[in-house]
Amino acid sequence: AALARSVTEAAAEAVALGGRFTLGVSGGSLVPLLARELPLALSAAPAAQPGRWLMALCDERLVPPEHPES
Repeated sequence: AALARSVTEAAAEAVALGGRFTLGVSGGSLVPLLARELPLALSAAPAAQPGRWLMALCDERLVPPEHPES
């Protein structure tokens, strides 16, 4: 929950400055964690405006998505 709050706080700050928020997400366990925690954090931080976000996958590993380490 702390990571999701930090992300939404950074997003709200970027949006308040008139910009967009860009978030690079690595693969592995981070994706399910954010998928679970971000919706709740966003509901508590409407200033974060997810419509102004650019999220990108930036995984350094070269394994197929179905691989256990993906």
